[in-house]
Amino acid sequence: MEADELRARGDAPVRGKGGMLKQWIGALLGLVVLGLAIWGIRMIAGQVTLEEVLADIRATPAHLLVAAAASAAVSYVVLVGYDWLATRHLGYSIRWPTLAAASFASFTMSHALGVTVLTGGTVRYRIYTRAGVKPVDIAMIILLCGWTFWLGIIAVAGLGLVVSPDLGSAFKDIVPGWERWAGAALLACTLGYLLLASLWRREFRLWSYRFFIPDGRETVMQIIIGAVDLAFAGGALYLLLPDAGAPGLLTFLTIYAVAMVTGALSHSPGGLGVFEAVVLLLMPEAPKAGVLAALVMFRLIYTYIPFLLGLLVIAWQEFSAVRAKRLARKGLLPRGPATRG
Repeated sequence: MEADELRARGDAPVRGKGGMLKQWIGALLGLVVLGLAIWGIRMIAGQVTLEEVLADIRATPAHLLVAAAASAAVSYVVLVGYDWLATRHLGYSIRWPTLAAASFASFTMSHALGVTVLTGGTVRYRIYTRAGVKPVDIAMIILLCGWTFWLGIIAVAGLGLVVSPDLGSAFKDIVPGWERWAGAALLACTLGYLLLASLWRREFRLWSYRFFIPDGRETVMQIIIGAVDLAFAGGALYLLLPDAGAPGLLTFLTIYAVAMVTGALSHSPGGLGVFEAVVLLLMPEAPKAGVLAALVMFRLIYTYIPFLLGLLVIAWQEFSAVRAKRLARKGLLPRGPATRG
């Protein structure tokens, strides 16, 4: 009976016994990755000057900046699909403006500040609780959004590693042919999970919380949305790269995926430094100053300007919530929480 009451209130515990150990292992791994990235950046920085990077930024045509900004904007629109899929899977019917506000504000915070669960998770909690979503379900929404991201990353990276042999140029003297084997393994994992999601429909239970993993159709949608998001986000950076030494689009999207994963493992704010180091490492034939210039402009377009806009969205959400409470107390505004069907 007590478990059912916890479930009804949405207060079921979600942490495992080994949570603290995993946090320490993750933090240690992050420090190792961050240290290697700083070392790599220092090595690369010795090959270029600040004046060269600034000159490449000034030489970037305005129409490419506009195209990159448009590609980044489409990526953020696609990100709303993450929250739509997650809330729909849990049975909630939430208005699109609320989904868009929660998605944009949370992702801009996590992209700029890192620590996704704390930054983006807090934003989602503030917005979704007002929409009538239970706290424990918000934790599941965060988990499902993260899983959509990883499915897209794994699918794109696997395909790119298999069909883009020039990706291995940075490692050809270390492990020849590694990229095809790694790509095949990633694609096998993606297809294996899709098969599991299609056939395994048993209920999972975590203490008193019960849930089903997304079915086969939902998983296909997760892969598509995650891959499209990656394509437009990576495409924004690709448009800013110098023509000389730049790989094909699919190869670059694979590089972008690897850099995103490594940046996430580092736990640095937005993968800052780590993301840049991986991109530079995996593009050895491109001019370093031009790539650094593209990375600086990409950070501005994809991370920092949206971050400021995200702050405005959060401020508006808080203002609207206070205003709605005042009107509700006066009996002028009916409450409209999310419904579950």
